Amino acid sequence: MPISALDVSRPLRSGGPNPDHVRTLAALDASLLPPILVHHPTMRVLDGAHRVQAELLRGGTHIRVEFFEGTEEECFVLAVRSNVGHGLPLPLADRKAAAARILRAYPQWSDRSIGEVSGLSPKTVGAIRRRSAEENPRLNGGGRLGRDGRTYPTSVAEGRLYASKLIGERPHASLREIASRAGISLGTAQDVRKRLENGQDPVPGARGGVRRAVGPDGEGTCNGSALDANGNRRTVPDVPHPSLPERLRPLKQDPALRSTDMGRALLRLLSSHEIPVAHWQALIDGVPPHRARAVADIANQCARIWQEFAREMAGRVSEG
Repeated sequence: MPISALDVSRPLRSGGPNPDHVRTLAALDASLLPPILVHHPTMRVLDGAHRVQAELLRGGTHIRVEFFEGTEEECFVLAVRSNVGHGLPLPLADRKAAAARILRAYPQWSDRSIGEVSGLSPKTVGAIRRRSAEENPRLNGGGRLGRDGRTYPTSVAEGRLYASKLIGERPHASLREIASRAGISLGTAQDVRKRLENGQDPVPGARGGVRRAVGPDGEGTCNGSALDANGNRRTVPDVPHPSLPERLRPLKQDPALRSTDMGRALLRLLSSHEIPVAHWQALIDGVPPHRARAVADIANQCARIWQEFAREMAGRVSEG
């Protein structure tokens, strides 16, 4: 695609491209760099502004392109997710500004979902929501649409009420299912069931016996809904949470990781966890019973190590 046909006039970065990063990319083999992401109807560059500048620095006139079709806000979400997930991360101020815009477009998204897109912690997104809600109260109302497409309560009390509704409708459902659908912990779901069995209110400290729970509508779908400025219900498309292989793909293509020994080692470690859920049972069946406890203990230890690694990485992102 000719670079002259692209629109690079609306960068996500308030400070524009980073010259040092452009020079680093320009020194690499262009064939190693992934194609840039472009909104097809407008030819606007969603991800890859540094790669465009690097190609120009090399004296090139064309660049590989991957097209995306979608609305303006869908494009923005994808652009933010792409620029947070690989390459040179967006500065903290730009990520906060992006989260505020996503919040205005999709107020029903959970703080965790917006944080996943913008590279912020749910706590930080929650603070942005509270500040924004002072001007627009609808940003703090209703349920939250989770990454799985379901609508969850905004508080533990609402979660308890919704859990009581689910238990009434499906008395034989497992506690794990109730907890998952209501957005509460397994222990909280167990406490709600015990309270209902004893004729108590599902919310501790409430008065007047068991209250009738009024929660989100049913299962929820991949397309959420919200009210527009005129009070009419409109469909708001959900951006699917990518699978592990999909999230690893841009990392594997990022020259900043592929060009160093430590980067390649990290990619190998991350890739080793691309085990489809369907294969788990085969792995479990392959472990002899007398080694099951040892394997479980080692798996738990590995999980704790990765959790600590994730916390360290999240701290680095927050400081970026």
